[in-house]
Amino acid sequence: MTKELANGEKNGNISKSGQSWYDTHPFRYSLYPTVNDRLVWLIMAFTVAPIRLVFVFTFIILASIVANISVMGLPLEPAQPLSGWRLVFRDLTVFFSRCIAFSAGIMSQTVKGRQASSKEAPLLIMAPHTSSIDPLAGAMVGLPGAVSMMDNAKIPLLGAIFRANQSIFVERGDPDSRNKAAAKIKMRAEAKGAWPQLIVLPEGFCSNGKSLLPFKTGAFLPGVSVQPITVKYNNRRLDVTSWVDTGPGLISMWSLLLCTPITRIEVMLHPVYHPSDEEKENPELFAKNVRDLMSRYLELPTSELTYRNLKAIVQQNKPRVTFLNLWWSIISKGCVDIPSREALS
Repeated sequence: MTKELANGEKNGNISKSGQSWYDTHPFRYSLYPTVNDRLVWLIMAFTVAPIRLVFVFTFIILASIVANISVMGLPLEPAQPLSGWRLVFRDLTVFFSRCIAFSAGIMSQTVKGRQASSKEAPLLIMAPHTSSIDPLAGAMVGLPGAVSMMDNAKIPLLGAIFRANQSIFVERGDPDSRNKAAAKIKMRAEAKGAWPQLIVLPEGFCSNGKSLLPFKTGAFLPGVSVQPITVKYNNRRLDVTSWVDTGPGLISMWSLLLCTPITRIEVMLHPVYHPSDEEKENPELFAKNVRDLMSRYLELPTSELTYRNLKAIVQQNKPRVTFLNLWWSIISKGCVDIPSREALS
């Protein structure tokens, strides 16, 4: 697939913004800080970043405590939505989740547009999926539940938050998990707003956000109305949020985030998308049309690269972007740009 992209460039495959396939390749990670940027990071690393880290963990613990209280005595997936006093602690979970983002340096959190009700749009479709902090963007719209792997419910501290937002859990090893998840989504959708909304990141894995990957069809199987949500991190000159397998790992990405003075998130809520009869019968068409619409909203090209392509690139090039390697490249070379153009072609 990457070879097809390379051939496309030779044939003049240039995006509307004048960028080549390499500029918009979803699995490329590039970082070109100025001398001033590196100096700020150095100062932040020994002053503000450690304090931020303490506050991040503090708010994660607080969010976990109130989340556990909200689901106390309930099974993993309750038959009824949370109600009464449980909603008070769930709202506190949302509040502390936003505090986590603020403590990490995401001090500008902007939401534009009107969020539809659960009755209008049972599903929120968020893209692009670029980072481990995308769930914090979800907190800006009320921390809706997600369609999540069962393993996430067992993560220390964070598992309780998944349960408090009333996520739907699926088993990784269950071949029928997609159909089961679709049935649960449809059941909630037919409850006419009784259940809170679910949020889905249909790309399924992280890219650098420079193009939209194919949308998986699971969220579109029920054939219900969806509300597209686009996310922008407004410090794209310095990409301190992308978490791609070819780039910095989770710890490295968070170290960059904590050392950046201010990170901005803009969440845009777009009009509800009502599927046609044809789209209800054809989830592939439904998913494609929603992706095409969101690519226009974001002014981004689309890419047909998949997770298999990403794994092939990683296996062939074996990038080593450990915490120490990342910071050594920043200090000694003044840049990080991986994989190379040749590796991606």
